[in-house]
Amino acid sequence: MQIVFILFTIFLILAVLLIWSVSTLIGLIRARGVPFVTLRKAQLKGIAKHIKLMESDRLVDLGCGDGRVLRLFASQGVKVLHGYEVNFWACLQARVFNLVRGVKTKIFFKNFNKADLKEYNIIFCYLLEGSLKRLREKFDKELKPGTKVISYAFEIKDWREPEIIYTDLENKKLGRIFIYTI
Repeated sequence: MQIVFILFTIFLILAVLLIWSVSTLIGLIRARGVPFVTLRKAQLKGIAKHIKLMESDRLVDLGCGDGRVLRLFASQGVKVLHGYEVNFWACLQARVFNLVRGVKTKIFFKNFNKADLKEYNIIFCYLLEGSLKRLREKFDKELKPGTKVISYAFEIKDWREPEIIYTDLENKKLGRIFIYTI
C-alpha cells in the first residue's frame, strides 16, 4: 500500500512539473521570447519611492507576471489596475495573490499586443528592448496625449525623450525608470 502511495505521489509531482514546463514554454513562445522575471523587493521600493500615482489614474501593467506592481500601486490608492500576462502560472499566481490580499485588479490571460490601451493613462512595462520596440507603433496609435509610459530598466530606443530616474545609484543600469509622456 505504501509503494502505491509513493508511486502515485511521484507520478503526481512529475505530472505537475511537466504541465508547468509546457505551459511556461508556451507562455515564452506567446510572449515572443520575453521570460517571466519578477521585480525584487528592493526594485519595488525604488519604484514606490519615485513613482506616485493618483487614485484617479487608470494603470495597465503589460506582462504583469505575478501582479507585484499592481499590488504596489493599489497600496497608493489607484482604483483601476489591469494586467496582461501570457504565462499561465504567473497569471494564476497574480489572481490568487491579489484575491488573498484583497487587492481589486483585473488580470487578463491574454497577449497585451491584442489589448486596446486607449482607456489607460499610465502604462507600466518591465519588458526587454525588443518587445518595447515593437510596442512603439501601438503606443503612438492608441495612447492619448498626457498618457505616461513607465518602462522599468529598459529604454524604448529611438522613440521619445524620456525622463530617467535612477533608483539604484550603485547599479544605474538595472535601477532605471524611463518615463515617457505622450
